[in-house]
Amino acid sequence: MNAGNVKIAHPRRCSFEPAPCIWCGIAKFEPSLEHILPEALGCPPGFVLANDVCKKCNNQFGHLDQALLRQFELITFLGNVPRKRGKAPSLDNWSSIAGRKTDTGPQLHINGGPGSFEALSKTLKPIQETRDIENLSFQTSNGTATVKFSQRFGDDPKFVRALYKVAFGAAVFWHGPVIGSGTGMTAVRKFVRKGKGQFSAILIGGSGRHDHYFGPPYGGRDTYYWAVGMRIFGIEFVMDFDPEQRLIAKMKDQLTTQGYKNWTILPP
Repeated sequence: MNAGNVKIAHPRRCSFEPAPCIWCGIAKFEPSLEHILPEALGCPPGFVLANDVCKKCNNQFGHLDQALLRQFELITFLGNVPRKRGKAPSLDNWSSIAGRKTDTGPQLHINGGPGSFEALSKTLKPIQETRDIENLSFQTSNGTATVKFSQRFGDDPKFVRALYKVAFGAAVFWHGPVIGSGTGMTAVRKFVRKGKGQFSAILIGGSGRHDHYFGPPYGGRDTYYWAVGMRIFGIEFVMDFDPEQRLIAKMKDQLTTQGYKNWTILPP
C-alpha cells in the first residue's frame, strides 16, 4: 500500500494574494500550516495551506482530524503509514483493538470477548460491547493463523464534517483563499466549523486502488455551488457544497439507475 501516492492535477499550487482566514474570516492573523489531508493519513509534501488558516482555527479542528483518522486507522496501521513527524503507526482510537509496531514486528490485539483484558497498557473491551468491528473469526492451519473481521465504516457523525473539511481545503488549494470566503461556501463552512446544516457525501468503494486523489472543484449546470471529488486509500468520495445537495441527489439517481452496488450515502 503506497499511501503517500497522492495525485493532483498540477505539479504545484499557484500563488495567491493574501486573504482573510478561510474559516473565521479574521483579516490579520498568524498563519498556521494546515495539512489538507492529516499527516497521519499520508498527506504528501506540498498538499498544504501555508498562509490561509489562522492558528486558532487550525487548532480547533483537531477533533475532526481525529474522526477522519479513526475511520482509516486500521488501514494506516496494516499499511504501515507513518504518523506525524515519521512516527510509527499505531492503533489508539478503538476500545476493543490496540496495535503497535515493535522491533519484532507489528502487534495487533483484538478482544473477542466475553470479558475485558489488558494489552499494550490499555484495557480492551469486548467487541460485543463496542461494535468497533464485526464478524470476527480466527482459524489456524499448518501453523498459520488467519484472523478475519469487518469494520463499521462512516457512522461517526463527525466523519462527514471531516470529509468536507478536506474538500474545502482542496478547493482553496486549487482556486485560492478567495473561494473560501465566497457566499457559495458560507453554509458548508458553518457545517464544518459548527456542525450546522445537513450535508451528505457519496461513498463509492471497490476501486481496487490504495492511493489518494484530490481533483480541482467543479460546478454543475443547474447550480453555482462547487463540488469536490476525491479518493482516500482507494475509497471515492464526492462532496456537494450546495446546501440543497442537488448534485448528491442527481448522483444517487444515476448510481441507482445504472445498477451500481458498492456505494452509499453518508451519514448512513
